[in-house]
Amino acid sequence: MPKTVEIYRCIRIPGIRLRPRLGFPSTPLWMSFLAMSLTLSSLGLDHKAERKASSGTGGPIWSVDLRSIGFTGFAPKQETWGLHLRPNPLCFIDSKALIATFITREDVTTLARRDQPGEASPLRLHAIFLNAGAGKVQATKEWPITRSRGGVVATGDGRFAVLTPAMIAAYSPSLELVKDFRLSSQQQSHLWNFHVSPSGKSILVEYHYPEAAYQWLNSDSLQPQDALWSESMPVLSVSDDNEIASFRDTYAKAERINIFEALIQPRNGAERTVCRTFAGQVASCGDPEFVSNDVLALVMPHGFNLVSKTGGDALLKVSFRDDEWLGRPLYPSADGKRLAVTVWEHKGGSVFFDISSHSVLKRIVVYDLHNRQVVCTLDAKQQKIKDVSGVALSPDGSLVAVLTDGIVKVYQVPVL
Repeated sequence: MPKTVEIYRCIRIPGIRLRPRLGFPSTPLWMSFLAMSLTLSSLGLDHKAERKASSGTGGPIWSVDLRSIGFTGFAPKQETWGLHLRPNPLCFIDSKALIATFITREDVTTLARRDQPGEASPLRLHAIFLNAGAGKVQATKEWPITRSRGGVVATGDGRFAVLTPAMIAAYSPSLELVKDFRLSSQQQSHLWNFHVSPSGKSILVEYHYPEAAYQWLNSDSLQPQDALWSESMPVLSVSDDNEIASFRDTYAKAERINIFEALIQPRNGAERTVCRTFAGQVASCGDPEFVSNDVLALVMPHGFNLVSKTGGDALLKVSFRDDEWLGRPLYPSADGKRLAVTVWEHKGGSVFFDISSHSVLKRIVVYDLHNRQVVCTLDAKQQKIKDVSGVALSPDGSLVAVLTDGIVKVYQVPVL
């Protein structure tokens, strides 16, 4: 067995590759889930590569406490009804710049102006521009927002887009406003979510009342294009090519069996099935999520499979222990070559006393998709990461940033 080595403060095992493993079902059919769990246990599948890769104690190359730059830890006490907008609070706009965002609630002493009603809002979206190599603050910027949701996404070559419940705004690398797309008051009241492709080139705006409606936006032009498909197909993820990843769970009366399908639906064109399974099968499709323009992750409670969106055999299969849960969403690098995931476990709770369990972060794992192996594992306990509100990979996957309790930590990821 090769010796575990620490490289650039992040741990990996050279020469060890992941073996194909069976995933777990994502459908709520508990009998099938139990049967499959027993089958996998009987196969004796282990997790030696990951356990050894997580044994290091290396720390971040730098960290910044956002409290010194205005972070207050503000969080809405109640969910904003009908709005699922939750952008990642960490975003690498290129290999040299990392943006951390947070929202504050402030005292407002001015009256709203008719031409700028948002200026009187007590809510502010803050963006802190950090040097990715050293963690020094390069600039700060803020925007008034009408509801406690918002963030920033990278759109390529140092450009970025600001997402708020009232608008999408495109900015240049020099932080200058290039173009914006403003939602009408009616659109704002019906807004459900913004879905952004892994590279940030395509944005899908989703509205939910009085019926589901969608608009595609190119992040450069922000010119809207309508999109139509069956309302029964939920949008899980989108690609640069204006495709949605979705699923369909149907009951076949003749066979008396449930059929689960992972699907891709283009803006214009027929849907196609990426994966299809039947209730009771050991193999499972999982929920599809784009990790690049050409590759989908089929996400299950205890693992994931990577497949080409054009079909074929799985490119990579990963499974975790029965008591470990894969966090959502996944965090791909912009070049599509690496992928970071969070792994959690449930602790506490009692059925007898009707006490719910709580999730505890165990580790953050970075995979190299070309070489199909783990390149970095951050043990949450060793790194003193109790929880994460954001994770991001640099465009080439050489850095991984973590936001925990208002502190940004950046780790170097080994180069293969």
